[in-house]
Amino acid sequence: MAEQQIIIKKTDDHGDHDHHGGGWKVAYADFMTAMMAFFLMLWIISAADEKKLQGLAEYFTPEASSDIMGGEGFLDGQVFGPDGVHGGVDGQSFQVQPPSFGREDPVSAPSDSPLAPEPRIVVEYADGPRPGDNPSADPATMDKGQDAQVDPAMQAARAERIARLEDVTEEIEAAVAANLALVELESNLRIDRTPEGLLIQILDQENRPMFASGSARIDAATGELVKIIGLAVADLPYPLAITGHTDSVPFTGRSDYGNWELSADRANATRRALLGAGVGEARVSRVSGLADTMPLNLTSPDAPENRRITMLLIYPDPSLAVAAPVLSLPATGATESVD
Repeated sequence: MAEQQIIIKKTDDHGDHDHHGGGWKVAYADFMTAMMAFFLMLWIISAADEKKLQGLAEYFTPEASSDIMGGEGFLDGQVFGPDGVHGGVDGQSFQVQPPSFGREDPVSAPSDSPLAPEPRIVVEYADGPRPGDNPSADPATMDKGQDAQVDPAMQAARAERIARLEDVTEEIEAAVAANLALVELESNLRIDRTPEGLLIQILDQENRPMFASGSARIDAATGELVKIIGLAVADLPYPLAITGHTDSVPFTGRSDYGNWELSADRANATRRALLGAGVGEARVSRVSGLADTMPLNLTSPDAPENRRITMLLIYPDPSLAVAAPVLSLPATGATESVD
């Protein structure tokens, strides 16, 4: 009987699942690591400025490493340059200095980054003087906090105004100084240049009144002072506004006569004295009495200097464009400086 051949067949039940091996995971992890490193490099380049990029380039360039390395052997000398590129070592002065790029704003590039756009500066000028012009400044304009850069005609008008008001001031002061009888009244006279014109004030002082007590009669010395003022302004074409002021002490002489009437009568008496000095009657634009409503000394309403006569030579600054006589007077000396 013939011997029967035995055939053994081996089968592999897992042959269809070779793709479930773990080798592909290693390759994918390497790929993701490379991509992360690539994007990290792009972020560093976009966030670092030119100086830091140059430091990184020198660090990774073998030819340039000798410029920032010291000595011949490994770590022989300074590891980085003397400027401390990313934490250099120099004896006892070791200090860790980690890179700072990207810390300020990790999204946007710094202003000095090569990727940042160059700033554009656009300067637009309105009609008027350009930077570098040096027009002469008017003290009155500077006192009001305005820009003195105006047209030449305005500058000429302001210069003429200042010159005329200074001439009047000097003429009055010189005449008072030359009159020995008025030397003691120099402190009673105050002259200030205001935006509205030249403000001349005759003030009462302790034991030195300009009017008799409770009366509108001008004493001799005050009359002479008003005459000097009248002679100084008589030939000028500018109008005059005269105002009388009193202190806060109530007038007790008469029941139907008070500080309002007294201040108005004193202002009118001053008007008559100015007319006698040669001032034209048409020059007087206003005569008014304000009683104690506008004290010169705000802290002491009954102070003697609150009793005063003010004469405003109306010559306004050209920039004010005043079309009518001034309706108010400065109460506390809000004035310009008289050079």
